[in-house]
Amino acid sequence: MLDLLLAILSSALVSAMLRIGERRTSGMYGRFAMNYLSGAILAYLAMSSRAFSLEGGGWAALGLGAAQGLLYLGTLVILQGNIRRNGVILSGTFARLGLVVPMLFAVVAFGELPTGVQLAGFVLACAAIWLIRTDSAGEAVTSKTGLLLLLVCSGLTDSLAKIFEAVGSRDLDGWFLLITFLVALVVCLGMVVYKKEHLGWREVLYGCLVGIPNYGSVFFLLRALTQLPAVLVYPTYSAGTILVISLIGVAAFRERPGKRQWCGLAIILVALVLLNL
Repeated sequence: MLDLLLAILSSALVSAMLRIGERRTSGMYGRFAMNYLSGAILAYLAMSSRAFSLEGGGWAALGLGAAQGLLYLGTLVILQGNIRRNGVILSGTFARLGLVVPMLFAVVAFGELPTGVQLAGFVLACAAIWLIRTDSAGEAVTSKTGLLLLLVCSGLTDSLAKIFEAVGSRDLDGWFLLITFLVALVVCLGMVVYKKEHLGWREVLYGCLVGIPNYGSVFFLLRALTQLPAVLVYPTYSAGTILVISLIGVAAFRERPGKRQWCGLAIILVALVLLNL
């Protein structure tokens, strides 16, 4: 359960750091490249074994890691754009509403059926997230298409961690994460050159400040999935992240949720209790 709590905190910090970095830097892809560089370094240093072979799960680590790297970058770009247009609370909410994708995948592909109480918690979590989707008081939703795209990409990204947990080798977890960050890093550097972005100390600093919790979110989520069923992990991860993001949005960025959003956050607390019974 500690790994799940750390994954929640890390995921919420990614949104907060993106909000801060977007205001203080000019090169988006340069910042993202430093994010993935720091993630790759952490993944390499955290490896328990650096031995790699395509046999015994190596192909899964290589293929799924590369796919996740592309989805990570795409989701991060979409999340950054939504934070700029729709605020950190609403964007974080829709990113976590993507939980329906890995949840359905876990039930259909792996037969992980929730208990009656957990199912009630899952329904409450989805209802609360949908309730929170309305704009914050005084803040208009300017890109509904962007929010929907964020939901789908975030859900697909989270699904790959479960797929690798099922078909990959635990000894190659570090390689899976390293490949994920390296693929995203290479694409980002290509975009830096293509866009002719300036890569200064601010991009390096704020990129690393995103990279540390970004690595933590996928590292701890993967560990939580090896210890707990996906039907518990994903709803708890999503609902808990929304709760922490909302608190950060109110305390640090002076975002003011409306009455429906406060009601949704209260429902999330109930859902979290049910999901962990």
